[in-house]
Amino acid sequence: MEYFGYLRRNPFDPPEATLDYAGYEFWLNKLNQFNGNYINAEMVKAFLSSVEYGQRFAP
Repeated sequence: MEYFGYLRRNPFDPPEATLDYAGYEFWLNKLNQFNGNYINAEMVKAFLSSVEYGQRFAP
C-alpha cells in the first residue's frame, strides 16, 4: 500500500531501476522483520522523506 498510497505508482514502474520488484521486495522483507508493525519499521517515515516522494509531491 505504500507504493500505491504514497508514491501513487506500481512497484515495478519507473523510477524502479531494475524493474523486478526489488524495491517492493525490500519493503516487504522489512515489514516482515518487524512482524507487520509498519511504525517500528519506519516505513511511512522512509517514504515521506524519500527523494522520489519529495520530487513528485513537494509543495
